[in-house]
Amino acid sequence: MSAWGDTGAPRVFTMPPQADFLDALARHVLAEFGGDDPEALADVTILTPTRRAGRALMDAFARAAGPDRGALILPLIRPIGDVDADEPPFEPGELAGIAPPAVEPARRQFELARLILAKEAALGRRIGIAGAMALAEPLAVLIDDLWTEETGDLAAFGDALRARLPGHLQESLDFLSIVNRAWPQRLAELQLTDAAQRRSALLHALADRWRETPPEGPVIAAGSTGSIPAAAELMAVVARLPQGAVVLPGLDRGMDDKAWEKIDSAHPQWALKDFLERLDLDRADIGDWPGAEAETPALARQRVIAEALRPAEETADWLKRIDALKEWSGDFFASGFSGLSLVEARNPDAEARAIALMLRETLSRDDETAMVVTPDRGLARRISSELRRFGVQLDDSAGTALTATLPGGFLRLVLDVASDPGSALALNALWASPLFSLGRARGPLKRELDLLDLALRGARPGNDFDAIRKRLADPENRNVRDHDRARLTALAGQIETALTPLLTERTRPAADWARALAEAAEALAASDRQAGADRLWAGEGGEAAATLLREFITEAEVLPDLTLAEFAAAFGELAGSRRVRPQGDLHPRLRLFGPLEARLLTADRVILAGLNEGVWPAGLGSDPWLSRGMREEAGLPPQERRFGLAAHDFAQLAGAKEAILTRSLKADGAPTVASRWIWRLQTLARGALGEEGAKQALSPALDYTGLAEALDHAASAAPVGEPYARPPVAARPKRLSVTDVRKWIRDPYAIHARHVLKLVARDDADLDIGPRERGSALHAALEAFIEAYPEGDLPEDAAERLLALGDAALEKAGFDEAARVEERVRFARSVEIFLEWEAGRRRQGIRPGPLEIKGEWDVPGTPLTVSGIADRIDFNPDGTFDIIDYKTGAPPTKAATAANYEPQLPLEAAMAAAGAFPGLDPSETSGLIYLRLSGGRSAGGEARIDGPPSRGKPPVSAMDYAAQYEDLLRQLIETYADPEMAYRSQPRAQYVDEYGDYDRLARRKEWADAATDGEGGEA
Repeated sequence: MSAWGDTGAPRVFTMPPQADFLDALARHVLAEFGGDDPEALADVTILTPTRRAGRALMDAFARAAGPDRGALILPLIRPIGDVDADEPPFEPGELAGIAPPAVEPARRQFELARLILAKEAALGRRIGIAGAMALAEPLAVLIDDLWTEETGDLAAFGDALRARLPGHLQESLDFLSIVNRAWPQRLAELQLTDAAQRRSALLHALADRWRETPPEGPVIAAGSTGSIPAAAELMAVVARLPQGAVVLPGLDRGMDDKAWEKIDSAHPQWALKDFLERLDLDRADIGDWPGAEAETPALARQRVIAEALRPAEETADWLKRIDALKEWSGDFFASGFSGLSLVEARNPDAEARAIALMLRETLSRDDETAMVVTPDRGLARRISSELRRFGVQLDDSAGTALTATLPGGFLRLVLDVASDPGSALALNALWASPLFSLGRARGPLKRELDLLDLALRGARPGNDFDAIRKRLADPENRNVRDHDRARLTALAGQIETALTPLLTERTRPAADWARALAEAAEALAASDRQAGADRLWAGEGGEAAATLLREFITEAEVLPDLTLAEFAAAFGELAGSRRVRPQGDLHPRLRLFGPLEARLLTADRVILAGLNEGVWPAGLGSDPWLSRGMREEAGLPPQERRFGLAAHDFAQLAGAKEAILTRSLKADGAPTVASRWIWRLQTLARGALGEEGAKQALSPALDYTGLAEALDHAASAAPVGEPYARPPVAARPKRLSVTDVRKWIRDPYAIHARHVLKLVARDDADLDIGPRERGSALHAALEAFIEAYPEGDLPEDAAERLLALGDAALEKAGFDEAARVEERVRFARSVEIFLEWEAGRRRQGIRPGPLEIKGEWDVPGTPLTVSGIADRIDFNPDGTFDIIDYKTGAPPTKAATAANYEPQLPLEAAMAAAGAFPGLDPSETSGLIYLRLSGGRSAGGEARIDGPPSRGKPPVSAMDYAAQYEDLLRQLIETYADPEMAYRSQPRAQYVDEYGDYDRLARRKEWADAATDGEGGEA
């Protein structure tokens, strides 16, 4: 590198943030060392901070060489943080003994989880494998920090600090001391080492080697800040080599000395300052990399960013400094803010939509490129999704979680079903995956799966496949047709057979579970044309899933034997943190990066997204192992140092020729706080340019948020009102149950949907066993008891007998043993009320009549037939009836009955008077009785609708109510015989159902609380 001069001093350069770092580096290296020989660059070694930067540098050399140069052997390009003893710049085998191979990350997490499990067991606690795996990850990070910072071990914590620590941190410290001894011993047994330890050892070894024997060719360390001590040492050696040079990214040579001295670890320049002090260099000694000298606009932007991020202790004289800078460069701040803008969106969705517009705009400009940089993976996914509306596919280079890929998600679903095979929801989620084929064509199989889904709706089937088969075979299951039962049962059996390798309750080694998972998943994923392995392990996601299972098979033998649930938890923990990066070609002109991936990269337009505090920069979080004081005692840098690294990334990216900063004002409905860097920029701009001037300086050329809102804005919006369904009279129902009549009164639209449109409301899957099943069980138990003891006195052990019947009914209704314990208490209270009530009636000479009797009544003079099932009809001594309905919830009130909203018992009385119940002669009803048996602390009792007056009103007899509701029924029949009469959705404000089965179909939430013009819409 004689062209740079051989002064004997360390050779260090810098490039300003606005320079295209890699292109400038490639151009000068090619010009300085390329010559005409295709092999001229072969002796050049370039150390980059990341592998991605290394790959991008290869592309930069191709651009610098141009299409006419011909063949060219590129320099040796290596990431400084990932050198290997068996690759150049080491000679093969020369330093092989300097450090054993690095332990695989998964193996280390398994090993550390074993130590954590042993520690918790020794303390009499059970943390579970997932908890141990979750704690092992930050423990591994702590171990890496110790090796990276080369601070020694954890055994040196002072007694004074230990005495000041609370109990849980003392316990943590004791465990870390054990790890500090046990972990190196374990690595020695495995003949492995920590990756960070190995990296530091190799970097130190390479530095020693180059000190003693400098390379013959040029060596350039480019783009690293030297934040890793071992890397900083190697960079220092490179700077002193006869043909060595270091190129620092974005060194601020314009900062005044006073502020420079105040830089701390949270400042973007702290690592560069530390590196220069290591070399005993002054900033004035650092020159520009040839061909990358900053122009005035770039210097102005760099100065603006530097002033905005000035150390907090040196901001008291900001206004004075701003005036001085204005005098130095005229309209300095106007040029400094040129090309820099801030976009603040309502929420992350709006932010992503605005960014998608910026990217789409870039594509409309010839050959321009754009790069989005954000640490917010959720925002990155939103941006990719928004771009699809323009037909643009943009992959996130940071990748997605393995569980979010099709193969990774499928494996998780397989484990969910195997862990909980009686769950219809888990089964539904599994067969919804496109990978689920069960050896058949997906199309025909999907139709059978839809039938199986319908058959399993309602309460949870149970806890195993036997419960699934029982549900399918149940003749009372009206969700499955008789001729479908056999094939659906066979289909469930096929699923069970495929899952058989996983269906065991015994503990097994993690490797056995991993093999069983692969076997089951392949069987489920096989199609009629392709083997399951070919479908499941294809693509980036399939390869990553296969790698994870392979790690369980080969690396997890240190874990104790696991149950399936424990293995599933461990798998979920690792799969959730495993990133799958795209391997195919990315968009040629658009990129989406995390801050680390974006280092040294640039584009015509750089968008820095997600600039909210806690996102960028990320919050410090909490370290489960070391407190702030403990980190300091261990010689570890404060966590705030991450702010400095993040700030340097921000400063470099914000120095781009066109940089757009974006943030959302709210997230998850709560206000956000702008990133400290945004706040600093805005404060600086206001001080320099005034409030209005600052607003204009940071405003983008286009109103991207306004344009984004307009994307989904309708030119005109006509509110759609309540549906007015007017089917032809001939299509209107001719048969209704008593319950349907109640719906007809309260929610006519439900009658239209159910009886005209023939839409049946289906239950959700895996509904919790609750009031409906409780009521059914109570009815069944009471019916069985009355049938067993229809007359005379009740037996002395009536309570025990009825409780036994109730327990059997609860089990049949689907309550498991744990739930039945609580239900028995509730049922016992109801039994006490019921037996006291029943005994009293029998003493009065009232005897039970038909139970659960169904009747049909052709309403005279009308086309309507009404049906109804009476829970119980009792015979009074005078020959009249009492009609009784059991209620586990609140019974209808007298007020609602008097107001024509509760037709059940009155209409059953009218039916009884008309002889509509088979086997019963027509007779009048003297009592309309609800027997409340809730089982609560106020267990209930008899509630009569007929009888004594309410609030000073005259008494109303049962037959008065029967006549009242018969008249109401005739009015309804006559009214709805009019073709113009509409079936409206819950039209009466006072008596509405809290939730109706057809409310979503009627779009109630769209119009129920809003005033609309006109009648609404036909339906």
